[in-house]
This record gives sequence, C-alpha cells and structure tokens, in this order.
Amino acid sequence: MTAAPRPAGLGRAPQQGLTVPCPHCKANAGRPCTIPANGRRLAAPHPSRLDAAEGAAA
Repeated sequence: MTAAPRPAGLGRAPQQGLTVPCPHCKANAGRPCTIPANGRRLAAPHPSRLDAAEGAAA
C-alpha cells in the first residue's frame, strides 16, 4: 500500500528565517534556533536570523 500524496496547504507552514544559518546560535539552515547555553529549541527564530534572511532575500 502506498500513501497518497499530501494535498498542498496541509501541514505546518515553514518558519520565516529558516532559510539561512543563524548567526547567534549557529543553527544550520532549515533547523530551529536554540538557546546556546542549554540547547533548548526556540519557538521562533532569533531576531538576528530574521534580519539575515531579509538581507539574503533582497
């Protein structure tokens, strides 16, 4: 049995800023930002990563 293709628009929307590496916590592109001191994942990317993504898109 094969799975049916997933319809477009379902699932989580990609977070803005994950297309570039984070200059603060050094997370790779596509990976969530973390707190450098303890490694916990953050719900939103660091502001510096969002700025870097804006600069890369321009």
